[in-house]
Amino acid sequence: MAYSLLYVSKTLLQFPADGAEVAKIVEGSLARNANLGVTGALISTGQHFAQVLEGKQAAVDELMASISTDPRHMKVKIIRVVEEDRRFPDWALAYSGMAGVVDRHIAPLFSPLPESEATHLAMRLLGMMEEFARIQAG
Repeated sequence: MAYSLLYVSKTLLQFPADGAEVAKIVEGSLARNANLGVTGALISTGQHFAQVLEGKQAAVDELMASISTDPRHMKVKIIRVVEEDRRFPDWALAYSGMAGVVDRHIAPLFSPLPESEATHLAMRLLGMMEEFARIQAG
């Protein structure tokens, strides 16, 4: 079992010009996550980020503290925190490129929602992230 956290945020990057900045985020995250024993996945939509972090709680909390203060995004909102088996055990960070179509699934998570609806949306988003990782793995 691992501590698992899903968050969403609103990007402050301007796309497509800042696509290189997302590449820097991915590159830095791959090394840092691997060093901390954290696995997970990232989605960038051009308007939002969504990320899953999995591992020991101290390591995930350390990453979240850094992520929360990153000036490349705002309105960081933790959607889901659970203890579960890792969904991305082989990925220091699964990232398959810009996924603008997912934006309509992330945006509602910033609104006040009944817990059951927020859980449903979070599970759908996690499923999409898992599918992107499977596609990327080939």
